[in-house]
Amino acid sequence: MTQTQTDTSSPPRSRSRIAALDVIRGFALCGILLVNLPPIMGLNSVDAAGEILPLYRFLEDTVQNRFFPIFSFLFGIGFGLMWLSAGRRSERPRLALLRRFIFLGILGGLHQLLQPGEALLPYALAGIILLLPATWIPPRWLGWVTSVLGGVLLVAGVATGGGIAVIPGLFLLGFAVGHSGFVRSVLAHPGRVAIVGALALTVTIIGFATTDYVTRQIHGWINAGLGVSMALTYVVIILMLMRTPAEAVLKFVFAPLGRMALSNYVGATLILVSVRMVMPDLARFDDQGGYVAGLIVCALIILVQVIVSSLWLRWFGQGPLEKLWRLVTWGRNTGLTSSRG
Repeated sequence: MTQTQTDTSSPPRSRSRIAALDVIRGFALCGILLVNLPPIMGLNSVDAAGEILPLYRFLEDTVQNRFFPIFSFLFGIGFGLMWLSAGRRSERPRLALLRRFIFLGILGGLHQLLQPGEALLPYALAGIILLLPATWIPPRWLGWVTSVLGGVLLVAGVATGGGIAVIPGLFLLGFAVGHSGFVRSVLAHPGRVAIVGALALTVTIIGFATTDYVTRQIHGWINAGLGVSMALTYVVIILMLMRTPAEAVLKFVFAPLGRMALSNYVGATLILVSVRMVMPDLARFDDQGGYVAGLIVCALIILVQVIVSSLWLRWFGQGPLEKLWRLVTWGRNTGLTSSRG
């Protein structure tokens, strides 16, 4: 029996959106906007005296390499959730998902013209090279194989300094989590989530207590490792807050961003490029190399995107790029509601 047949004959699974994934994705999108701020706006890392700017250092320690892992892991989870129903949505599900990655690659290639080093193109390539072939692993072994291989590749990616090197491992680990249904199981056991968060926080505290900024930058593996531990800490904090009255606020602010993550990611770049054309030198607005002005710009972008995303989803139910991406993937056979988050 083929994988497609196995998926097709399996009992239907819940196709409801997982609100926590939308919130985490939206939260990560805000962090990635801060990461993209310096390169797009051409902000320097040092002042006139050659000293590292405080805000730049702060962003390096709290944002850089901290949100990219979250997004990568979520991408793998989304693919795993999608593969659960792919056989019921298309007679040739792998071909449909290949079209999905090709579209992402083309979009990423165009996006590279505005933001060299962006993530969409590497995501598309990693998806074609790793995620699609992984769907041929027999179902009984898929979780184990992708988990072990993903763990090994993640360690290797951290050891080489992080960045795009962590994509393969996080993609496969996310695929294992999404395909196994482990996501809903974890969300149903907050105690286990808290334990994982406590361990990640402990690693983060020890890492910062035993190193200084220069050491972390010179030894890329330390910064990359702290990036993963801090990313996990951020995710756990969000998940725990989702079990408090703060859930309503988190959903209101971050869920619309997460549901339109692709449109908002590309849209934020277009806005930042436009801002740079109008104000090419943000450094003249403050004494922190333009970072204060840049953070204000980012806050305004997020505010606008929250409002626009909420209104757009109320009227259309799906972001413009998300709708096009879905149409390219499945054609007009889009009756099922996506569970990518």
